[in-house]
Amino acid sequence: MGDPDDLFDIYRKDHAAAALTGLALAAALSDTVRRSFTLIDDLCADVTRALVQARYTTKLAQSVTDRSSYVRLDRRSESFRDYLRTWSQQRAEKGGGGMHWETQILVTDHRRTTKEIGLGIAFEWPGTEGEGGLAFVEFWPTGAGVSLPSDARGFQRALVACIIKLEQAGELASVKDRG
Repeated sequence: MGDPDDLFDIYRKDHAAAALTGLALAAALSDTVRRSFTLIDDLCADVTRALVQARYTTKLAQSVTDRSSYVRLDRRSESFRDYLRTWSQQRAEKGGGGMHWETQILVTDHRRTTKEIGLGIAFEWPGTEGEGGLAFVEFWPTGAGVSLPSDARGFQRALVACIIKLEQAGELASVKDRG
């Protein structure tokens, strides 16, 4: 190892050799999207359990939109799975592409009033390790952004902050007065 630039070449070659490609990359991209939506579902359920005294329910909407094509899909449908397969393969073949989606969290209070909290989701490009970041989620009402799965607690805090903002605007009401 005479030249320090050799170390950079070695790193680049190692990194390129370890990078996912083809069908493995497409499968990893698809898995990232599915796991992210599942995690958001789980975090919404945790917030619902935590807010049981206030009688709020939170759940991720079934409808999601791919921002690169503005295609809106039911994330639990067969057509979503088909679309996601094609979407992942296109990005794997190109080595890039739009990774931004949007959806809503539905919040229902004790009066059965339901309001939507808009979310922007930027999915992470999968690494070789299989772990790491899944997505960056932005809450539109507050502008708060969190990385998943590393900041799951931050996601829950941001969701509660949005609920409080809706309360303050008079759009939702807790069964218990916070005053």
